[in-house]
Formats: sequence, C-alpha cells, structure tokens
Amino acid sequence: MKQLLLILLGLATQLSSSAQSKKLTDTKIDKVTVFLEGAQVQRSARVSLTAGKQEIVFHDISPEIDKQSIQVKADGNITIVSVIHQPDHLREQKKQQEITDLETALEVNAEKIETQKNIIAVFRQEETMLLKNQQVSGANTGLKTADLKEAVDFQRTRLTEVYQKLAENERQLKILQSSSTAIQKQLKALNLVANISTSQILVTVNSKTAISAAFTISYLVRKAGWYPTYDIRVKDIVSPVNLQFKANVFQTSGEDWKEVRLSLSTGNPSVNNNVPTVNPWYLRYLYASQPVILRGLATIEGTTAARSAGRVTDEKGHPVLGVSIQVKGTNIGTSTDGNGLYTVAAPSSTSVLQVSMVGYETQEVAGGMVFNNITLKPTFNALDEVVVIGYSAVNSGSSDDWAEKKSITKVKSVTAVQTSTLYQPTSTVYEIEDPYTVLNDGKTYMVEIDGFDINARYEYYAVPKTEQVAYLTAKILDWQELNLMQGEANIFFEGTFLGQSMLDLTTAGDTLSISLGQDKGVVVKRTLLKEFSSKKFIGSNRTDDRHYEIVVRNNKQQPVSILIEDQFPI
Repeated sequence: MKQLLLILLGLATQLSSSAQSKKLTDTKIDKVTVFLEGAQVQRSARVSLTAGKQEIVFHDISPEIDKQSIQVKADGNITIVSVIHQPDHLREQKKQQEITDLETALEVNAEKIETQKNIIAVFRQEETMLLKNQQVSGANTGLKTADLKEAVDFQRTRLTEVYQKLAENERQLKILQSSSTAIQKQLKALNLVANISTSQILVTVNSKTAISAAFTISYLVRKAGWYPTYDIRVKDIVSPVNLQFKANVFQTSGEDWKEVRLSLSTGNPSVNNNVPTVNPWYLRYLYASQPVILRGLATIEGTTAARSAGRVTDEKGHPVLGVSIQVKGTNIGTSTDGNGLYTVAAPSSTSVLQVSMVGYETQEVAGGMVFNNITLKPTFNALDEVVVIGYSAVNSGSSDDWAEKKSITKVKSVTAVQTSTLYQPTSTVYEIEDPYTVLNDGKTYMVEIDGFDINARYEYYAVPKTEQVAYLTAKILDWQELNLMQGEANIFFEGTFLGQSMLDLTTAGDTLSISLGQDKGVVVKRTLLKEFSSKKFIGSNRTDDRHYEIVVRNNKQQPVSILIEDQFPI
C-alpha cells in the first residue's frame, strides 16, 4: 500500500512539474504585411523564464498559417530548441462584436415572440368563453329586457375589444418574426467561416538564468490579400487626368488585426520562385499534310513526278497563311498552312510553281526536288481605293509639344491615408503610417494609397464597322514612374460616373492608353454607298466592289483628335 502511494505521489509530482514548465502566453499583433495573396503576421510577447528547459505555448493563433513560414526570435541568453505548430480545437475564435450583438438581439426577439404568443393564447381562450356563454337564460325562466340588453352590450363590447387586441398582437408577432428572419440571414452571412478553431505555437527554450525575455513570432496566413483599383477623373479634354490609387484589403484568417502597423506589398509568396530551365530545342522541318488538288490530279505520260516543298514568308520573315501554290499549266495545287509551309506533287522535276496571294505580287519558282524559301513582295497599287486608318488632328499641337509638356504631380485626396513607399528588389511596399484595423469578417477594406495629376494627350478612337461610337482615350508618357498595377478603374468624366474600365499594363509600351469610355459628343457613322457598289461575274471569277462613307461630327466646344480604323477582307 505504501509502495502504491509513493508511486502515485511521484506521478503527481511529475505531472505538476510538467504543468509548471508549460507557460500559456498571450501575444499581441504588432505588424501585418499583406501580399497580393496571403499576409505575414508579426506578434510579440514578453515571458518570464526560469533557469532550465521549458515550453512556451503561444495560443489564439490563426489556424490558416503556413507551417514552413513560422519564425520565432527571442532576446537575451536563450536557446530556442524547437518550434511546433498544432491546432487547438478547445479554443474558438473570438466572435465579432457585430455577431455578438445580433445573437443578443435574436434572443431578445425570441423572448418577445414567446410573450406575444402567450398573450394571443389568453385572448383566444377569452373569445371561446364569450362565444360559449351567449345563452343567458334557461328554458323555464324569463329574462327582463334590460338584463338582455345589458348582456348583449357586454358581449359586443368585450368581443370587439378581444378581436382588436388579437389583431394588434398578431401584427406585432409578424413584425418580430420578420425581424428575427432578417437577423438570422445576416448571422448566416457573417458566419461563413466553417473552421472556428484556433491553433498554438509551442516553443521549447533553454535558459541559463532566470530572465524576462521578449519574443517575436511571425508567420504567413493564407486567407488574406489585396488588389488594386483606381478612380480616374477627367474634368474636360484640356485638363490633366486625376488618378487615385486604392487598395482593397480582405482577410478571413481567423484573427482580427486591430490597430496594427499595416503594409501592402506587391509581392506574392504563392508564385513559383524557381528559375526556369531551358531544354534543347532541336530544329526539324515539318511538312504540310496531303496536298490539296483543286480540280483533280493530272497525269502526264512519259514524265517523272516530283514532290516539291517550301516555306512562304513576307518581307519581315513572318509566315503567310493561305498562299496559293499551283503547278503552272495544270490543275494541281495546294495552299500554305499557318507556318507558311506547303508540299505539292508536281508532274515532273522541271515543273514551275506559281505563287499568288491577294495584296502580293505573283511569283514563279522551280518545282523540282528542292526546298524553296519564297519571300512575297506586296503590291502597293492593288488596293489604293480602300482607306484602312484615318487620323485627324485639329489644333491639337504636335506630338513633340505633348512630350515636352509631360508632367506628373502627386495629388492625394483628403480621405487618403498617409503612406510611405519602399522599393525592394522584387516588389514595392506601401507602409501605412497610422494604425489600421482589418477584421476577420471577409469584408473589403478600401485604403487610398496615392494620387496623381497627369498631363495626358486626349484622343478619340472609333471602329465604325464594329460599333458606331467614339471612345475617348488618354495617352500618358512615363507612366512607369507611377508604380501602377493592372486592375479595374472607375471612370468619371465631366463629373459623371461613366462605368468601369481595365487598366491594362501588359500591352502598354512607352505610352499608356487609358480608355475613358464612350462620348456621345462625337458622332461617327459608316454608310454603304449603294450607287458606287457593284457585283460582277466573269466565268468562275467574282468581283465585289463596295464603297463606304465614314462621317465624323464633333458636337463639342473644343477641337478633338480622332483615330478611325476600318477593315477590308483578305
């Protein structure tokens, strides 16, 4: 018995010692760097340590963290032995104040609904009792007229009051039930996060002496990020473009970021950071598939057939698709594929190939057993009646004048936060100087980062064949100085919201073109002139002659520049 008691005491001592060596520690979020996908959270804590090895438990950590990104630092003469991350299903995430208020309101509504139902039940019972007691005399007893009148008046008055009370309480009951339904829908929208557990970071340290040490913990959370949007405002076509750069921050990481130092980075930790490997690229000739025979394959007796191949390009070396390759004097032919390649079966090794394409000069090449590299030469007089691009500039100044006037001025709106910009080797970081709060609710928090007034060249653009509308564009030089990112832009022209556009930086060269939307003040029309159009058939050939008239009318008070594009078939 004594031996068993000693064992139990020893085990209790070990458990007590183990419990004392674990320190459950609260932490505070100091800084958050939000990436385009994900965010790095930095926490701090101060822990009083005794000499020796002990385990510190940092609790209420987001469950959506990348374990490989955890970093723990401590000052003083401390050795960090191990760092372990584990889920904590016993501790739930703190509820948002909005959710708590709604749940309280729902409970209050439930009590009021129950009270209303009880009041309605009482009036229903009274109604039943009054209806059952409408017989006021027996069969062998008489009833005075005054007594009958008094009883009838009482029945009528009381039933009227009961029905009025029932209607009033039922109306109140419907209002309460409708309010409860609305609260439940809002709670459902706010409780979209299924995982309400938290996690812990267990840090084992070894301290040579008793010390109060400061710890810094940082880690990457997944369910967070930001994306850019812009407000582009144009007063008129002679004023600078006002561009406001905004960041839209969101997170459902499982922890609230309250009054933290917030930074926004253009980096993205989720992308592949491995340098690509270039494998050998072996040059091989790819021949077209079976040749196309236009009107049947002709055979010539006493000759030797030969297969001829080649590649057709334009003067810039680009392959030309659909070039007609025909054996001269026969009905045998084919056409080039997307790589400009062709293969044709010629009747003999001395055959001649005719190479023709609309808009290019017809050529003749040898059709023997050789690979022909054919370069087409354009004809400049074949389509001189078709105008493809029209450009008009009235008193707009030359492009050199515009280039000399280029300027960018920082102009932040009064609601913009104070930020500082850090340029790192692979990203740009916008540090918000004032403490900021982003709650764990999935809502988008808009932060105004920067603003500019930019001198731009305004030019209208129209493709009347597709749409008979003129679009206003603003062309900006040296746009790289603005550190812009691709994103949606809200367009405001002459004080009116016109809709949204896309700030596309992937196709921008030295000049960034921003679409500012349609302008009804510039009218564009494209009309088919029937009196100048005709169709002709000569044998198997068909000729279509069509004439279009494009009319541009400027209804604005200022002169405008417009670029018009049209098409013709090839």
